[in-house]
Amino acid sequence: MPSNQFEFFRASYDSPTKILTAIVCAILIVPAVAMDNAWIGGLGALLLALAYAYSPRGYTIRERSIVVRRLIGNARIGLDGVREVRTATRDDFRGCIRLWGNGGLFGYYGLFRTSKLGKCTWYVTNRSHAVVAVTAAKTVLLSPDDVDRFLAAIRACVPVPVTPPGEAAPGAPLRAHTAGGRAGAFLGVAFGLAALTAVVFAFLYSPGPPSYTLNPQSLTVHDKFYPVTLQAASVDMTHARVVDIRADAEWRPVTRVNGFANSHYRSGWFRVANGQKARMYWADGTRLVLLPPKGDGVSVLLQVKEPEQFLRELRHEWLPPQG
Repeated sequence: MPSNQFEFFRASYDSPTKILTAIVCAILIVPAVAMDNAWIGGLGALLLALAYAYSPRGYTIRERSIVVRRLIGNARIGLDGVREVRTATRDDFRGCIRLWGNGGLFGYYGLFRTSKLGKCTWYVTNRSHAVVAVTAAKTVLLSPDDVDRFLAAIRACVPVPVTPPGEAAPGAPLRAHTAGGRAGAFLGVAFGLAALTAVVFAFLYSPGPPSYTLNPQSLTVHDKFYPVTLQAASVDMTHARVVDIRADAEWRPVTRVNGFANSHYRSGWFRVANGQKARMYWADGTRLVLLPPKGDGVSVLLQVKEPEQFLRELRHEWLPPQG
């Protein structure tokens, strides 16, 4: 048995994988932190953990097989009947379509199809180090850091037919295989950056108290996400008052039902501590105007710059003069 049969070949991430993984991690984790939502955070963490667990850590050649080392469990590729083992070329990746797998989050693995190779199984983390192994059972792509030593170890383990001249171009990097591939990578990074920008915007969004329009018939709250118009006849003005979220704990939001929330601003529908559902427009302050409903409506909690002055204006517009 050759001495190098049990040698471990490390698989490192290429730059596109690192960039995409960082972007996806931010997209999954930052909203959960910004919105203080344990369910979103847990789901994001689970998806990342599964993607990492299936990512190839490296390869071992043993017992006439290539063993792909993964946290979720090793994958074995039998080398009996091997037809070809060589460095991947540009042509191997033309017309690449992902059938079922991962396209960059902690690597590239799963089922793919290319114009030249047909259906193939990928266990790749660095596309510039791709190796093609064609066996009697299937075509596999791998990406050891040391390609030459990896190929030599396979050829020392099993007899491999000589690749005809011109079929392979050792060292040809996958990341430059076609203009379409470069365009696809560019679009993927651009999409990821756009998504990351949206996440950062959601995390940092801090508009302050929303503007409003008040007239004798209605009050319109001009919120970017959840604007609302309240009719004067639907508000119980006799019980309207200013509440302090720190002192009036019953009006603190406990669950976001359908709304936007980060550490700076909340708007939309929330369940408050007293069990009621309310519409809330709350910036960084603690004093909000409570507008209770008449009948079966819902309360509105609105932060304005001058709560007492706002209430005076509201009563002046909506309450009949005392005669």
